[in-house]
Amino acid sequence: MMKFLVKQQKIEALEREVIASDQIAFVSVKFVFDGAWKTLHKVVQFTQCEETYNLVLGIDGTTCLLPAELHPGAVKMSLFGYDAESDTTLRATTVPVTLHIRPSGFVADGDTPIPPTLDLYTQLLKKLDEKAAGLQNGKDGFSPKVKAEQMEFGVVITIVDADGETSAMLHHGANGEKGTDGKSAYQIAVEQGYQGSESDWLSSLKGNKGEKGDPGNRGLQGVPGEKGEKGDAGVAGKDGFSPIANVVKDGSVITITITDKNGTTTVTLTEGAAADLTPYAKVTYVDEKVQELSDSLTYTLQEHTLSITHLEDKSHTHENQSALDQITAAKIAQWDGFGTQINGLSTKVTVYSEKTERTLESLQKQIDNLTSGRNYTVLFQSGQNAISTYASNLSMILDGRYQTMADFLTAYPQFCSAENDFMLSYSQTCFNWDKSVLTVCAKPLFLTKNAEIVMSYQSGSSEAGSLYLVQKPQKIDIPIGVYVNTEIDANRAVSLDFQWLQSETFITTITECTGISDGEYYLAWAGRSNNSHPKIRFLKVLEG
Repeated sequence: MMKFLVKQQKIEALEREVIASDQIAFVSVKFVFDGAWKTLHKVVQFTQCEETYNLVLGIDGTTCLLPAELHPGAVKMSLFGYDAESDTTLRATTVPVTLHIRPSGFVADGDTPIPPTLDLYTQLLKKLDEKAAGLQNGKDGFSPKVKAEQMEFGVVITIVDADGETSAMLHHGANGEKGTDGKSAYQIAVEQGYQGSESDWLSSLKGNKGEKGDPGNRGLQGVPGEKGEKGDAGVAGKDGFSPIANVVKDGSVITITITDKNGTTTVTLTEGAAADLTPYAKVTYVDEKVQELSDSLTYTLQEHTLSITHLEDKSHTHENQSALDQITAAKIAQWDGFGTQINGLSTKVTVYSEKTERTLESLQKQIDNLTSGRNYTVLFQSGQNAISTYASNLSMILDGRYQTMADFLTAYPQFCSAENDFMLSYSQTCFNWDKSVLTVCAKPLFLTKNAEIVMSYQSGSSEAGSLYLVQKPQKIDIPIGVYVNTEIDANRAVSLDFQWLQSETFITTITECTGISDGEYYLAWAGRSNNSHPKIRFLKVLEG
């Protein structure tokens, strides 16, 4: 539901919603009237494409349904009212507001016709019949319901009774006068019998210190602090010492000598007999010293292994250096040959480009001669008056959205502007990369198969273009741009053989209207913001 406030001759939106086309008796429009409209007989008007649909609210009515005939596009909504009881002529009107209807995804099945909106006279007669029937037959009792809605500017009171729903606006009142100062708490205390000064009374309000409470729960861990600065270097430690072990066997006697940083320790063992190690206190370290020696030797061996591997990586040599030099010289000569070929190709491209430009200039002169002296119709011509002269006949469809050229220029002002010499510019500056804009000329053209379309443009790249002719129907109830786009999507349009040709200067091309029968047609074309991004200087249609 949409809700609007009608205040004097102004309509203000209270609640809006997105409106899709093809609805039937689904979208409600509710109005809240100020006091000036309460006693008036009210009518809502919806206007689209020179068609107006009237919906009678009457004196007490506040809600109507959106007409089913409305199609995608802009709709003007306004109200008028009159006093049927007054002896003098009185008519209240409002400034219209614009509703925007978007295309729906509904596909018609052909079985559900659109119910027409009754004309104003028929609706008034229906209202009188309902009034007369109500006077003859008593109505059932109904408990009224009241609802209040707080708005920015006031309160909307809605009453639902047996006669329907009635709403009224109560605007916020003005601020009242400042009241007298109230009594302080001390003054009230004195009146109640308190004796003493105000400071004594304030001190009496402070209670005695309470007992110490229980410890609270532990708090969450704090965020880690920032990394501190690097500390000073520590004192150098003492040099290490790798222990040396020596084992000597003489017959059944084994002598083990270990030298470490603490000195030399010797122990003698006899095979098959238990050794008395008591006199040799340091012998308890034999196993430890042997393990330290083993670890030291293992580390040293690993270091030597890494050094050898590193040397092996560098030890690779070639036995036939002269053969390698010959291969290198041959490759250099081959690359030099490639460079010569590339330079020669570049020269050929430059010459070809110059020939192409001269050819285009020659063709341009021939085209100018072909078009001279023939009757033609101008569909677009760049210049300071381009927008005021041709905008009313052009419409655009971008990303499936239909817009008039006037609305289109509001969103894309660079499309036809002074900085582009008032040409139709399908550039990335306007639309970003790879957008396709369908431009439709709403001015019908009477064409024969001998008619020709003349277009002057500049293009950044050569690519296949899209140029269409759509035959004008006997009757059309939707915007022409929407109709043409629908016919193109349904493959019912005549597709002409047309291409964008790359040129740094403006060129003119002639496209024959082949494959058509005599009749009236709408012309449409697609401009892309990719590599071609054309700029159209003028568009004419030559008579056959």
